[in-house]
Amino acid sequence: MFSSGNMVDAFRVHIMQTKELGICPVRQIGGCSFFYMKISNVYIVIVVSSNANVACAFKFVVEAVQLFKSYFGGAFDEDAIKNNFVLIYELLDEIMDFGYPQNLSPEILKLYITQEGVRSPFSSKPSDKSVPNATLQVTGAVGWRREGLMYKKNEVFLDIVESVNLLMSSKGSVLRCDVTGKILMKCFLSGMPDLKLGLNDKIGLEKESQVKARPTKSGKTIELDDVTFHQCVNLTRFNSERQSVLCLLMVNLS
Repeated sequence: MFSSGNMVDAFRVHIMQTKELGICPVRQIGGCSFFYMKISNVYIVIVVSSNANVACAFKFVVEAVQLFKSYFGGAFDEDAIKNNFVLIYELLDEIMDFGYPQNLSPEILKLYITQEGVRSPFSSKPSDKSVPNATLQVTGAVGWRREGLMYKKNEVFLDIVESVNLLMSSKGSVLRCDVTGKILMKCFLSGMPDLKLGLNDKIGLEKESQVKARPTKSGKTIELDDVTFHQCVNLTRFNSERQSVLCLLMVNLS
């Protein structure tokens, strides 16, 4: 096990001063795993002593850097860290507890951490305004939408973005093909409404055995794999009501 000072020395000696820097972002040294990435002229290192989710760790780093940039006016380098180390300590205390990631949403954190970072003269001024009832948003179940939103016209915009991937052999036979896509939503609804989004009855989100057993109204089922939902989707109601109806709770994805 390393102390905090020894961790820095271990990273510097075993990784930075060797030719292995940049080859693999994960290294094991002295029974500890080092996850690291370089952003601008800064190395961000996560050290764990037990088995950990590497993808989750790097996702946390990326989200944390975006949060810091929102406070620093878009800059994240050595100078920005030196000028804002007090603010960084305050933010780290909020976004992680005992090694577990917490709330990393800049819109929510700026409601109660109102201190502005020391900004570069080339960075733009923040456009965020203070919003009342910050405590309700921080501790409530709806962290992606604040209360009291009002629009002159209630409307929702949906964009379906798809990409087709095809791999063929030299003889023209299809080796692999798939379609990936996502549904993007811009929501301008007043208040805190529930929104139901209906999909085509050919869409199947069950396991393969369930898809074969379930007849459809209009023929062949289109099976979807690796489906992920935004946190506003009520998964409990989706699982119970099935199959092509998504219930979106108090949506604001704009």
